Amino acid sequence: MINIFFLFILFSSLLGRIKFPGLNIGIHYLLLSAFSFGIISFSLKDTKETIKNNKIILIFLTILYLWMWISALFSEFSHTAIIYSIKYSTYFVLFFAFLVLTFRKLKTSSLTFYYRCVLYLLQIIAGFGFLEALLPNHWIFELLKFPSFYPQIGSIMQNPNQFGAIMSIGLCLSLILEKQKKISQIELYISEFMFLISLAFSASRNAWLIFIFGIILLLIYKTINFKEMIAILSLWFLCIISIPVSTYRIGLGDSKIFPLINLFLANPSQIVLPSPVGTALSRFVLWQAAIIETIKRPLTGIGIGVFAEHIGLKVFGAKGFHAHDIFLNVLVEQGVTGLFIFISFLLKIASKVKYSNPLTIIPIIMFLTSQIPDFFIEDYTFTTIEFYFLAAAINSRKDFIIQSSK
Repeated sequence: MINIFFLFILFSSLLGRIKFPGLNIGIHYLLLSAFSFGIISFSLKDTKETIKNNKIILIFLTILYLWMWISALFSEFSHTAIIYSIKYSTYFVLFFAFLVLTFRKLKTSSLTFYYRCVLYLLQIIAGFGFLEALLPNHWIFELLKFPSFYPQIGSIMQNPNQFGAIMSIGLCLSLILEKQKKISQIELYISEFMFLISLAFSASRNAWLIFIFGIILLLIYKTINFKEMIAILSLWFLCIISIPVSTYRIGLGDSKIFPLINLFLANPSQIVLPSPVGTALSRFVLWQAAIIETIKRPLTGIGIGVFAEHIGLKVFGAKGFHAHDIFLNVLVEQGVTGLFIFISFLLKIASKVKYSNPLTIIPIIMFLTSQIPDFFIEDYTFTTIEFYFLAAAINSRKDFIIQSSK
């Protein structure tokens, strides 16, 4: 039953666009919370043990939750901050459920089941990316997809940046699982094919950098050797230069086939730089706005969700522009106090990770690093998977550590 609840949680995280009839509230808020409580209620003995063995982590989590509400109440836009605080309460229940799930005295086969489920979910998301590239107006995207960025592919995730980042993490995860003999070579080849092409479809510079960073981490942890690293990077580069993608994001022409040929054929005087909106230049504007707002309310911040709803709206005339940095976003919305609590929480998690298991360490590092130039908390699929790896790292086991390459 616990395994079924886990599968339902993964599935529910994809339903962010489906609303309750007559209400502008996503059905995933209810489903994620309900299935999380299902895991907790069917594991009462393990729940008590989880609380006992993770007291400090849970104390920090509680303080983080309470401060979210305090900053919301002191916010100039308290209505917005309270609404977002209610929404994000789902995350706290979800994270605790994953702590209980990964704390249970599981056999290695059970742990393998969870990691394989995550991998298969990422393959499904990649599959939707392929479908979007071929049939961008398919009815399924009207039901599940966030606003389209076509020809830049975002699959059914909130944004191509999240899609690309999760694909790069998925590729590294598949390499680790194959090294541990948890998946077959055939499954690895399927994953490599789907994730590498999806990276090209996303046209996300952030995701491309995270992918390269992840491959380097795999090399450091001896999951792959140098020749394998070169081969994977070469395949990825081949995808970038040959697969139809939008090249607007990298400042080139709108060629759909062999996009980088523009770099060599175009007259430099005819190359027009993209608008700051949606490019790297926009981050500087958002960072400046975040710093200004932080100076105004340094202790309590402006409240959860306020930056994207109000401050980003002032900067670019549209909602949804967060501070584009996870730490800066926490700082501006919850103040110096909130940032201190958040960093302390992360440091405590780091101290709980007893075993250097690349199966949890590498994805966590990639999840966090991908949000240095961005912030993905509004994408429930991305954050759900991220929280699973955080919980798994806290409850990491000796018997699930990769063997060093010979």
